[in-house]
Amino acid sequence: MVNYIIGAYGVYVFFKILLEIYEVLYIKKEFEKGPVLLKLEDFKNAAIYAINKHTINIFNALISMFLVVFWLSGGLFILNFVLYQDNSLISELKILFAFFAVNYILTLPIHIWEKHIDKRFGFNVAPWKLFVVDEIKKIVLFVIFGGAFFAGLIYFIEHFQNWWLIGFLFTFGVVILINILYPFFAAFFNKFEPLEDKELKESIEEMMEKVGFKSNGIFVMDASKRDTRLNAYFAGLGKSKRVVLFDTLLKKLTKEEILAVLGHELGHFKHKDILKNIAVVGVMLFVIFYIFGHLPDALFNELHIPKNGVNIVILALLLSDMIFFVLQPLVNMISRHNEFEADKMGSELVSKKDLASALEKLVSENKHFPKVSKIYSFIHYTHPPILERLEKLKGE
Repeated sequence: MVNYIIGAYGVYVFFKILLEIYEVLYIKKEFEKGPVLLKLEDFKNAAIYAINKHTINIFNALISMFLVVFWLSGGLFILNFVLYQDNSLISELKILFAFFAVNYILTLPIHIWEKHIDKRFGFNVAPWKLFVVDEIKKIVLFVIFGGAFFAGLIYFIEHFQNWWLIGFLFTFGVVILINILYPFFAAFFNKFEPLEDKELKESIEEMMEKVGFKSNGIFVMDASKRDTRLNAYFAGLGKSKRVVLFDTLLKKLTKEEILAVLGHELGHFKHKDILKNIAVVGVMLFVIFYIFGHLPDALFNELHIPKNGVNIVILALLLSDMIFFVLQPLVNMISRHNEFEADKMGSELVSKKDLASALEKLVSENKHFPKVSKIYSFIHYTHPPILERLEKLKGE
């Protein structure tokens, strides 16, 4: 059974790598045809950056394959043999955090490489000291809040027969809670100051009032201390909702373009896309919990590990990406439809011209290669390719 699982994961990784290689070849072919949306030098840099990112994706896939083989071919047995003392929650959490520590150490070089690539292309402007501080903060937050979450999950597995259903409801509740508390967690990494531009603030508030969006404030995030890319988003749920503008966005876009970008985001609110996305996550979690809630005893016997809470959680963490990958095209297809509808709302609230102009600037400033193959966008893209979005705007 273990060999079948490794084989299935191998097929999944092989397909992922094949897809990344195909996309690299596609980018090279499209580059030869000449620049689109961007000047030649920017088009060239965007192509090189995209190829670097796809290369990183290939190495990430290879490392994930190595980790699955390592853990299923004796790593989990060794972890349990060394750290498993009794059936206590503390003992199981030790095993889980040892698992996370090994994975973190083995994937850290790729993470550093990715940051280096971003620095090389002028995106990542943060000193390495800040990178280290950020990683320490992430680890501390994960140990505290992740530890509490996994302790609860392991407890349910150990004490309830239909734990997978209770565990799903518990996890889904945590997902909703994270969305509500997102502004609180984001404050550990960035500063959020109220928007000082009164004219822009009033225009944003007027636009929000048109669609019935109520927030607890409009904030500017100091994104430029880490990254030069442009973005804006709405964070939180219920009374915690807030509008967040990257300071980089304010420097590069005109007032009307900023309003068009926010109009797009308001389209998501108007169409209840955030709630729809949470529901989709719920369905995916239900599938994951159902599958891993019915793992046969024979699998654990073959791995020579006890069928307990921590080992079920580890197997779910190891293999769930493969299951998500199967569901991903359908989820992304729904997401791309929602993006088109949000673009429509943005163009209605402001104008097609300003939204198109904003999108073009986002492509230019974020060094996004404007062309993508149909198969890659079908599987991976949550947003429609930029050329399709612009064509749709001009055609409406």
